[in-house]
Amino acid sequence: SDRSKEWVEASVTIDGTAYERCGVRLKGNSTIWRVATGSSASAYPWLVRLDKYVDGQAHGDVTEIVVRLNNSASALNEAMSLDLMAKAGMPSQPWSYAAVSVAGATPVLRLIMEQPSDPWVARTFDTDGILYKAEAQSNYDYLGDDAAAYDDRFDVEAGEDDLTPLIAFLKWVNDIDDAGFASGLGEHVEVDALATYLAFEDLIGNYDAIDGPGNNSYLWWAAPTRRMRVVGWDHNLTFGVTNRPGGQQGGGAPGGGMAPGGANRGNQSGNVLSRRFEANADFAARKTTAAQRLRQELLASGYAAERLNTIAAMLTDVAGHNIGADTIASDKAAIAAFLG
Repeated sequence: SDRSKEWVEASVTIDGTAYERCGVRLKGNSTIWRVATGSSASAYPWLVRLDKYVDGQAHGDVTEIVVRLNNSASALNEAMSLDLMAKAGMPSQPWSYAAVSVAGATPVLRLIMEQPSDPWVARTFDTDGILYKAEAQSNYDYLGDDAAAYDDRFDVEAGEDDLTPLIAFLKWVNDIDDAGFASGLGEHVEVDALATYLAFEDLIGNYDAIDGPGNNSYLWWAAPTRRMRVVGWDHNLTFGVTNRPGGQQGGGAPGGGMAPGGANRGNQSGNVLSRRFEANADFAARKTTAAQRLRQELLASGYAAERLNTIAAMLTDVAGHNIGADTIASDKAAIAAFLG
C-alpha cells in the first residue's frame, strides 16, 4: 500500500534443500502493480537472497534469485532472450523454470534467474570493478558530484560501494561536446559491446531496455580499463510481449523488424548515452555491423529456432499441465513469427 519493499526473514527450499534465515522481498516496479488484488503471494515477483542474514549461504554459488513475472504465461520470450544474449557473447543471467509456492500456496510455473551480484560478477568478468544498477525512476543525467544526489537513481550491486566512477562517467557523457564524445567515447565505454547491446535489444524487440521507460540496465565499471559496459537486464517485454494497453503476446514484425534506431522500443524517458551514440554516424554504423552479425549468428544460423523448439518441447513435457500445451504452442508460434 505504501510502495515499500521491505526484507522479511524466511525459510527457502530449492530442489529439496532447505535454507534458513533467508531474505525475501518484493521485486520490480510496474510488474508488481499488474498483479490482481487478492492474488496469492505466489503471483508476485520476488527477490530471494540466501545470504541476507547468513554470511556465505548459497545454492551452489548463487546467492540471489529473482522470481520473475511475465505477460506471457510461458515466459518463453524471456528465456529465449537470455539464451540468445549468452550465445552472442554478452553477459547474461542463468535461468530456469520452477514450480514456485509461497507460504504453502498451490505451486505456479515461473521463470527464475540469478540476480547479478558479487558471485555473478566473479564468474562473468575476469577483473575487479563495480556493478551499478539503474533504478526505474532513474536516468543518466549528471546531478553534480554529491553521491547523495544519486541515492534514488543507482544502486551498487557488486564491488566497492563507490559512486565516484559512475558520477565521473555521467558528467562526461552529459557535458562533453559532440566532437569530444566522438573522439573520447572509447576511453569511457566499451564501444563494440555497446553497439552489440543496442543492436541485440532491437533484434529481440525490447522497448523496455536502456532507453525505455524502466531504464533497465546495469553498468559494469572495469577497474583496470576504467571503462563502462552496459549489461542487459529485464527481458520480459520482448518478442512482441508488451504491457501496453490491449497487448500481451504479440508477434511484432517478422524477422524482428523494428524501426531504425529502435524507435519501437519506446524511449519514453530517454538515455543520453544511447541517444548520442546512435546520433553519431560512425557509431551508428558500428551498431549496423553488429546487427548484421547477430542476425547471421542467431537467426540465419538456425540457433534461435533450435532453442525455441527445445525450450518449448521441454515446457510441454514437464509443465504442460500447469499452463496448457496450447498456450505454450501459441507463445512459441508468436516468437517464431517475430524471428521470421
